[in-house]
Amino acid sequence: MTAKILVVSDTHGRRETLQRCIDISAPFDIIIHCGDGVKDLRSADIPGNCVVLAVAGNTDIYSSPDEESSLIENIEGKKVLITHGHLFNVKSGIFSLAKFADEIAADIVFFGHTHQSFLSNNNPVLFNPGDLSTGSYGIITIGDDKEWIFEQKRIV
Repeated sequence: MTAKILVVSDTHGRRETLQRCIDISAPFDIIIHCGDGVKDLRSADIPGNCVVLAVAGNTDIYSSPDEESSLIENIEGKKVLITHGHLFNVKSGIFSLAKFADEIAADIVFFGHTHQSFLSNNNPVLFNPGDLSTGSYGIITIGDDKEWIFEQKRIV
């Protein structure tokens, strides 16, 4: 395995659930938070060698003013867009988000906001880990062959 990524969104102050998710998912190389509860990361015990990538969601505007609303990162050779989704109106559909991702030539998009897990393997790949405040999150493993494997998980 080349890398393991933990993807969460919409923690909404449920710090205990976030910590439990981190604990059961470790070890991992990258944690991505897709917004709405970004400040929950500040109190989390995240492994020291882990890269933390986070964006602000619509409920983070006042509590996390330093966070960007979107990030573009290169992860294991893929152009990755990380966003909460509210600026792309994803509760009404993914068209605007997919169009923007296509315009910037993103390979993979991580987003939240809808509280519904979602995976579209089209180009670009669109992945929403769901609402961690109800136990939904995602794990991505990237193999030595650079294949990305997306898994929807649930804390029970």
